[in-house]
Amino acid sequence: MASFSAAIANLSSISPTQTSLYPRHRLFQSQCRPFFLSRSSHFLLKDLTLPRGRKTPDTVICASFTDVTSNVSLEEKLPPKGETWSVHKFGGTCVGTSQRIKNVAEIILKDDSERKLVIVSAMSKVTDMMYALIHKAQSRDESYISSLDAVLEKHSATAHDILEGDSLASFLSKLHNDISNLKAMLRAIYIAGHATESFTDFVVGHGELWSAQMLSLVIRKKGVDCKWMDTRDVIIVNPSGSNQVDPDYLESEQRLEKWYSLHPCKVIIATGFIASTPQNIPTTLKRDGSDFSAAIMGALFRACQVTIWTDVDGVYSADPRKVSEAVILKTLSYQEAWEMSYFGANVLHPRTIIPVMRYGIPIMIRNIFNLSAPGTKICHPSVNDNEDGQNLQNYVKGFATIDNLALINVEGTGMAGVPGTASAIFGAVKDVGANVIMISQASSEHSVCFAVPEKEVKAVAEALQSRFRQALDNGRLSQPSLMTAMKIARDVEETLRGLGLMGWTGTKNPSSWGRPSGGGAVVARTEPQRNTSGRTSPAESSGIPQVAIIPNCSILAAVGQKMASTPGVSASLFNALAKANINVRAIAQGCSEYNITVVVKREDCIKALRAVHSRFYLSRTTISMGIIGPGLIGSTLLDQLRDQVQFL
Repeated sequence: MASFSAAIANLSSISPTQTSLYPRHRLFQSQCRPFFLSRSSHFLLKDLTLPRGRKTPDTVICASFTDVTSNVSLEEKLPPKGETWSVHKFGGTCVGTSQRIKNVAEIILKDDSERKLVIVSAMSKVTDMMYALIHKAQSRDESYISSLDAVLEKHSATAHDILEGDSLASFLSKLHNDISNLKAMLRAIYIAGHATESFTDFVVGHGELWSAQMLSLVIRKKGVDCKWMDTRDVIIVNPSGSNQVDPDYLESEQRLEKWYSLHPCKVIIATGFIASTPQNIPTTLKRDGSDFSAAIMGALFRACQVTIWTDVDGVYSADPRKVSEAVILKTLSYQEAWEMSYFGANVLHPRTIIPVMRYGIPIMIRNIFNLSAPGTKICHPSVNDNEDGQNLQNYVKGFATIDNLALINVEGTGMAGVPGTASAIFGAVKDVGANVIMISQASSEHSVCFAVPEKEVKAVAEALQSRFRQALDNGRLSQPSLMTAMKIARDVEETLRGLGLMGWTGTKNPSSWGRPSGGGAVVARTEPQRNTSGRTSPAESSGIPQVAIIPNCSILAAVGQKMASTPGVSASLFNALAKANINVRAIAQGCSEYNITVVVKREDCIKALRAVHSRFYLSRTTISMGIIGPGLIGSTLLDQLRDQVQFL
């Protein structure tokens, strides 16, 4: 009422030159376009639109009194967005015990942001326990019952430590109800001997529900009005294949507005990891998805910052378990953080960067057990960003590795200029759901190699064989493609035999297949067959492809945004590897030049990582030198060293 009266009173502030109205007569309600009252002092100029006509001060404006009041009320309930919000994410280690949950509550209360949203994971090891319940139930192992009781005991004991009175009774009631429902579902899985993906996601997501409820009750006990949010009511995702999901930001934003209209508050404790499909079926953001949850919610609220709390001081230049000289990086660009997380830096979920980068929201990586550590800031790089104390010639920010890979190499001169060969190869890989981590192809089109997880190499090899066999049987290949496909299919079949992945079917010359010395690869070679005249046919001699499966590989990636268009970085990297006597099996670099990727033997990975790390600025060595003889030569040398100290 008051808002509407104030709006009508402000009508006198509009001069005749600012609006064009109908001539002197009353406008009927059906002739008025609806308008909304904005909080801006210029709301009428922006939001009021009337039909064109002669200017007159006697026009009467008709509007729905009820509608205007309703819209003002709705606007007041919409969630405020912008820099008043800060987002925190606490991992399972951070809420692993009752004392740690109390510590998390203290950190939240000390944050002086006007509004706070907190994402929490399940208590430490609980998600693993929930997955184990599924495995035992579908294996018809009755110990799932006692394992579920252990989950109940863990959360019940924690609740008794941190809650009391009505809060404790309320939580325990919900906990026992959830456990009862889980027992019924696990019993159904036990009987069926199978768990669908939806059932699995529903079961494993309960850990986050319980930890979020307990933390919200602890904060509420300290006199802060906070609400807990089941993010399955807000975050909507669509499956995207390869065990990934894509958020539906438009639908999620609408659901957030609906949730906030029912639960307006300044502190929200929300569940990580879990979400829903558009059909309201519970799902998850997959392993380590709580970081992703924090980034999504940060983007929905347009937060000023997202802080990821973990058990390390920040992002290291390399894995400190492998390189003792690794240092904490003070800043990373979004692109650098994306590259390092993709290539095995476990501090951050790889997909966390995407939502926040759109709105320029910085991410802070902090250590909950070392609050004095400044952590690592991930944001857009500044032009003169040199916060890590680097020399200007140092362009590599960090190094990351991925182990347990296999390299699959398909080569042969018959592949050159044949359209669709790469499509057929990677289509076969897609069909089995394998993840291609790196691709390298010679510009001559003579060979294509790619890296896949070692556990998936058998399925990939069999898929290659099946794909080309089907193309041959259906007669869908042109003659050049036919030659290549026949050779690849034949080579893959024999490669599988060499790996012991399929039975031997009586090749006439089995000695022609084997393991070449030095390379460690199982290679299938096709020897040209001669016709009755003893000559090799032109088709057979045009190119002999071979498929090589090289197991026991690791990827080493050098990451740095400043590497782009900088000569000499690759030379320094490969020089360091050469001096360490490291053989490089494959190389890849994108046009963005954010990373240089090499494939090496698994047993050489740590040595290679230490070699390249020490080659760049990230490792500093202090050399102590003594000079005996203060004569003319000695004093001259000292003067020269003094003059060059800034370069040394």
